[in-house]
Amino acid sequence: MIQLGIAIPAFGLKLDIGHAPMWLGLGAALASAPDKFRLAFFNSYHINGIDLARNTILYDALQAGCDWVLMLDADTFHATGGDGNSDAIADAGVDLLQMIRDVDRGQYAVDGQLVDLALPPGTQGVGLVGAPVRGRGVGRGGFCVQGLSAEGLPAGELAEAALLGRVQPVARIGGACIAVNCGWLRAHWPQAPWFEMQHAYGAGRPFNGRGEDYAICDGIYRRGGAVICDGRFVPAHVDRRKLVGE
Repeated sequence: MIQLGIAIPAFGLKLDIGHAPMWLGLGAALASAPDKFRLAFFNSYHINGIDLARNTILYDALQAGCDWVLMLDADTFHATGGDGNSDAIADAGVDLLQMIRDVDRGQYAVDGQLVDLALPPGTQGVGLVGAPVRGRGVGRGGFCVQGLSAEGLPAGELAEAALLGRVQPVARIGGACIAVNCGWLRAHWPQAPWFEMQHAYGAGRPFNGRGEDYAICDGIYRRGGAVICDGRFVPAHVDRRKLVGE
């Protein structure tokens, strides 16, 4: 049984309304799988900046004895479709829990048959799994997911066709919808910081040189682990809600 933690980094303690049907589905999925998951930890975090928030989540999840902790950003949710029908709501919980369980057991279903999860050579275990989320200002693919080169290095953003429907190792993935393997961290990376925002300073305007989410991916690979992207579903990512009259 997986001891699961769920956490929302939500500075200001506000969520997009798209979260509502997702939580219905996730609660139903947990209730229907008591032999597979136990909800050991749940919390939201009013902490600025995002790297401190995520590190605090991981610390709390480790202290709570979690095997995995699922992080869902306040502006990101499992999309249920415009009508919000019950089947789509149920899919939210199934997809999110399936993402974690399949990576935890190292197998996932393809056409009704279980196949082994392929890991990069030289890696031992999965430190993090996430779903592909479209990002603001990302390159040609539009997704915050970078491929893995033959040398084990980041190879640029992956296009949609290379992501959808696939469960595969990647170099880096955005942190909007991720699950971190607490058991792997205990064995290979027990001390914070895991997430570190890196800013670039020079003659011009300062900018974000490497996000905290990409930093934990790099750290996992340096310690012999792997990062997985589950492209069987694509969460929605809200830019901003329009104001009345716009």
